[in-house]
Amino acid sequence: MSFLSQGGIVITAYLAAGRLGAIAACLIMGLSPWHSLFISLIIDLFQIPVYGLALESAKRRINLPGRFTTWIKTKADRVRTGILEKESWKGVLRYRHVAIVLVATLPFRGFGVLSACILAVMLGYGRVVGTSLIMSGSLIGSAIAVCMILFPGRYFGVL
Repeated sequence: MSFLSQGGIVITAYLAAGRLGAIAACLIMGLSPWHSLFISLIIDLFQIPVYGLALESAKRRINLPGRFTTWIKTKADRVRTGILEKESWKGVLRYRHVAIVLVATLPFRGFGVLSACILAVMLGYGRVVGTSLIMSGSLIGSAIAVCMILFPGRYFGVL
């Protein structure tokens, strides 16, 4: 099978089933687990700038009435001060970077890079820190997905 047709199969599987689908397609086509992991990471790495640009442009272009924005800002400030005053939330706020890694780790459709990008923007992380957190979560999630597909596939003689 040619490289172009294999790439089309992998991208189609990624669009249909997410990271798990792309890794399954790579393994079924006979690629090694390391190549499957690398291809999954490359696909996720290409998505981050696209989602980041979309989120940044959406943040800049949405114009809301002044009265509504001031109301939202005062409400957000009240919630933020309420959270910071409570002792139980201080411990949770220290682990917000772990939340980005965990969201990027989940290998299900609808989670992964897009949700982690949205969360990184909401938590105020920059491009470099957000990308590194998302890619570390993607690495962990891809390794878990390879193990989830590879070992049962070899046990049952499919791969």
